Amino acid sequence: MNYLGIDYGLKKTGLAIADGPLAEPLAIVDTDTVLTYLTHIIEKHGIDELVIGQPEGEIAPQVRKFADEKLTALRLPVHVVDETLSSADARRALLHTTQSRRKAGEHAVAAALILQSWLDSDRRKL
Repeated sequence: MNYLGIDYGLKKTGLAIADGPLAEPLAIVDTDTVLTYLTHIIEKHGIDELVIGQPEGEIAPQVRKFADEKLTALRLPVHVVDETLSSADARRALLHTTQSRRKAGEHAVAAALILQSWLDSDRRKL
């Protein structure tokens, strides 16, 4: 099974992929064009399921709407999971990189952390 993790942001969206037990950052794309990119990635990598992080705060309704309306239109199972602390964890993971690389990589690393958390969860095994 191939999985795609998504860290949805207002401007940028991070993507991660897993074709086994480990998730890895894949790309960061403009949120405005993310659906086109997702269609390409799903086909190219044979993605079977999508995992999107659900944040708290002001962006939460937008993420839920994106998952419910846009992602379900892709006709793949969509798993919405708590992404609490994923961005903070991503920043910590990127501490030893340059500031520009840190900012650029944060969403993709957060997507990988979201996906890895889901892969490791007991809920997935049910």
